[in-house]
Amino acid sequence: MKSSGKFWFIFAAFMLALSTSACERDREEGAPPEAETKAVEEQASDAKPDSAERAWVAGWKQAKPILRARSGHTAVVTGDVIHMIAGVDGTNFLATSEYARIQPDGSLSDWQPGPSLNVERGFVTAVVHGNYVYIVGGGRGEHGHDLLDSVERAEILPDGTLGPWVIEKSTMNIGRRCSKVVVLGDYMYSFGGFGGILLDTVERAKILPDGSLDEWLMLTDRLTVARYISGVKKAGDIVYVVGGHHKVKGVGISEVEWSREDPDEEGFLLPWQQTAPLQTGRYALAAIAHGDYLYAMGGLDGAKYLDLTEKARLDPNGGLSEWQPTTPLRSTREGFALVTHKDHIYLIGGGNLDGYESAVEYATFDEQGDIGFWATPEEAHVYQYKRAQTVEKIKDFPNEAVIVRNLRTQGYSYLYVQRDDGDFAWLAAPFSKLNAGTRIRFPDGVFMSNFYSKELKENFPTIMFVGQIQKVEGKKAGN
Repeated sequence: MKSSGKFWFIFAAFMLALSTSACERDREEGAPPEAETKAVEEQASDAKPDSAERAWVAGWKQAKPILRARSGHTAVVTGDVIHMIAGVDGTNFLATSEYARIQPDGSLSDWQPGPSLNVERGFVTAVVHGNYVYIVGGGRGEHGHDLLDSVERAEILPDGTLGPWVIEKSTMNIGRRCSKVVVLGDYMYSFGGFGGILLDTVERAKILPDGSLDEWLMLTDRLTVARYISGVKKAGDIVYVVGGHHKVKGVGISEVEWSREDPDEEGFLLPWQQTAPLQTGRYALAAIAHGDYLYAMGGLDGAKYLDLTEKARLDPNGGLSEWQPTTPLRSTREGFALVTHKDHIYLIGGGNLDGYESAVEYATFDEQGDIGFWATPEEAHVYQYKRAQTVEKIKDFPNEAVIVRNLRTQGYSYLYVQRDDGDFAWLAAPFSKLNAGTRIRFPDGVFMSNFYSKELKENFPTIMFVGQIQKVEGKKAGN
């Protein structure tokens, strides 16, 4: 399910980076009905097959949806409970949380309301240490302009649920939106984000025996590049920072770097080192580590939402092998939460141009580190049919126009087009080499007013961002 609110905040990110730095297709004959499709999919088992009757399906299964569609939220696992916290719903920043129990087969119980935060916030990270869950920083207010330096903490109760949230006395040195947080040893580290500018700084606080935080300290060693809406994940004692948003060009960056705690100085990190870059630069992605691999999932490369997933093998001494593609998401998505529990992975909420998601999906891993689930031939058929339906639906673009001008930047094409009714309009789309006179089709997008491109040094009174354009073959301008 999706919320009806348009996905405003990712376009606020476009504006920040660039200015300051169809109907459902009829069911085919023989295709499984929707109710049957869902039932078969939910029955699929993740247990490794012990007969030739079961096959590996590269894909995701549906779990129980969250109560409120959202993006820019965070999630953690305590015991066998997943907690989903904070975020935005298209209109408001949220203080609410929800939780669901992981069942023995990897599926989830119904989601239940959890304790609310003291401060509504989105674009945040939560971490677990000892008997507490911490949520750090974020933004609130119009487009997240109010930058938060506060930390809230909740006790983990014996049944895995959370007690009331309390605000820590110790605050970060900088209010950080879209920073990422990990715990190494007894220290909590906050990386990058937006603090008035895109940040390459790291600060940390010691977690005291009673769970409270000591004073935050800004570290002298900086990230190799500023990181905003990036993915950060700890694998063992190593922290990896993946992708992010280019501070001028408004595209995803592919750089990946890593560090670890200095063995000679507790609470400090070794100098950051770059390693193998992503195949597709991206921001608003999620990163996760499992087994021998680090994964980068979804996000945007610029104007285009992604369903792409990449994996890279972890080097125990730091660094990564070359990134390789693996199972894509069920739909293009960004701003979602991603957690693992044992051999299962859970993807929660998020958004794209269609709105905000309440959907929750889960899968497991095979011996090669690829993502999917074990299924009977019937289950595999159902999944592949639904996947094909989704691909066909994406191809339904209701709008056509003719390109008059194509202003190209590194990640975008700013297209001045003429519609069939004679009116002219500006589109912002993924980079294209299509020339003037070419007829294109495109989906409905999101409009922005008074958008300024720093690369082009040009203001657009009204422009529509679209995730994809297609050349109309065999049809010329004026037809």
